[in-house]
Amino acid sequence: MKSAMYYSHDTDSFLAGRDAMREVVAKMAGVRPELLLLFSSIGHDLPRVLEGIGTVAGPDIPLCGCTGSGIISAHGSDEATHSIVLMGLAGSNLSISPFLFSGLQAEPEAIGEQIAIRVREAGIGIDDRALLLLFADGLTINADKLYRGLHSSLPSHIDVVGGTAGNDFQQNITYQFCNGRVVSDGVCGVLLHGDFRYTIGVTHGSRPLGLSHTITRAEGNVIWEIDHVPALDVLKKFLGVERVQDVSQILNLFEIGEEFPGQGYCENILNRAIINVEEAGGLRLAVEIPEGTRVRITRRDRRLILQRTREMTETMTRELQDWRSATYLYFNCSGRGSYLFGSPEPDVDMVREVLTPESRMIGFFTFGEFAPINNRNYFHNFTGVLVGME
Repeated sequence: MKSAMYYSHDTDSFLAGRDAMREVVAKMAGVRPELLLLFSSIGHDLPRVLEGIGTVAGPDIPLCGCTGSGIISAHGSDEATHSIVLMGLAGSNLSISPFLFSGLQAEPEAIGEQIAIRVREAGIGIDDRALLLLFADGLTINADKLYRGLHSSLPSHIDVVGGTAGNDFQQNITYQFCNGRVVSDGVCGVLLHGDFRYTIGVTHGSRPLGLSHTITRAEGNVIWEIDHVPALDVLKKFLGVERVQDVSQILNLFEIGEEFPGQGYCENILNRAIINVEEAGGLRLAVEIPEGTRVRITRRDRRLILQRTREMTETMTRELQDWRSATYLYFNCSGRGSYLFGSPEPDVDMVREVLTPESRMIGFFTFGEFAPINNRNYFHNFTGVLVGME
């Protein structure tokens, strides 16, 4: 697999796209990209970015990506209003199938089924490796239903990695794009299959507080009672009334940890973000947690996040055959940028310190992450997902 990337802060959207594509072409040294991955801040005029890319790339190279609350590359990370990162990929025995669907909020399960059809029709060979990159609207997604449609329509497991599109927290929209089309409330992605190798790392840095609890009343993705006590009251017991009154404090540091035993995963919990506190005292999550689920209140630990990110990256360098020439994608929760550390760099810098300065890595700060654990796909919050491909 050959790849090249370019990271731009140009505020002119057309020039940012055009110049990024020129640099990617130059760095590919005569190898034509077979896929372009683009991640952009919300401030750019995205049709103009794509137009700029198209003037150099032409109409025939598939392009896929989305907006993020920040941009990640091997050269650094930022949460600026105008930044993009573009990567070109090519492989001698690599097949690429991009897709884009709109109307995610209304029909998540049906869209999952449509993605599964694309996978089935791709002609994955018996000896092929296959990986599904997925980028969905972070404001309208129902990950449970999307996965339900996808998994129920596939004959066998396929690893899904990626993240949900974000913004600058000042707007109520995110964007997804494929080829020349830009949508919101959509999901896009690309199926990669053929003769290539990949490895996936996923980690969080949250610590559980206190004892286990049981969800005793829930509707959809809102938890109303924990241990037969109003959910907000349980949170108040742990955090104190003053903290609970500050919703931003809850969203920034605390979450629900769904117990996840026997998987060898961080603290034996899956992070479930509290995205809002309902007026009636319910806790709204990004996913559904059914009644009877065992949970713990958890809090993010800055030191532990950095430690586990370094360990994850070091493990990946040992698993890859030639980690120095591999291509990397990093999908990092927006809650692990400046909202937690005061700047977007610390966690991404842990990855960069392990890899070489010449490493080819791009990604974005997400509103939620897709990654498998032990051959089962999950939707995550407050995690970092690192993918190495060669």
